[in-house]
Amino acid sequence: MSYEDAIKDTGNGVMIDLKVIPGSGSTEVPSGYDESRNRIRAKVSAKAIDGKANKQLIRELSRLFGISPAQIRLNGQASTRKSIELIGVARGDVIRTLSSFFEHDREN
Repeated sequence: MSYEDAIKDTGNGVMIDLKVIPGSGSTEVPSGYDESRNRIRAKVSAKAIDGKANKQLIRELSRLFGISPAQIRLNGQASTRKSIELIGVARGDVIRTLSSFFEHDREN
């Protein structure tokens, strides 16, 4: 399996399955791939209080993919397992954007 398996075409955009780690010492979006759960990992420094970690995650994804936060739908508000829908974004563009983070996966 590869990180690409966590990215699905929805017809309106793409759905990305994430494992979010709030309250981390640093923010890394993405921070790796959890093959056993088929989820891309993301670390955010904000704590999971009053939606702060979710807001930071949306900001980071918006910046990473060059889209408006309004184009991001979050499922799993109170869970570390989240599915994020990027509206109006092609799966191939998401894979290209993330490929540099996961180059080592292709080499192994």
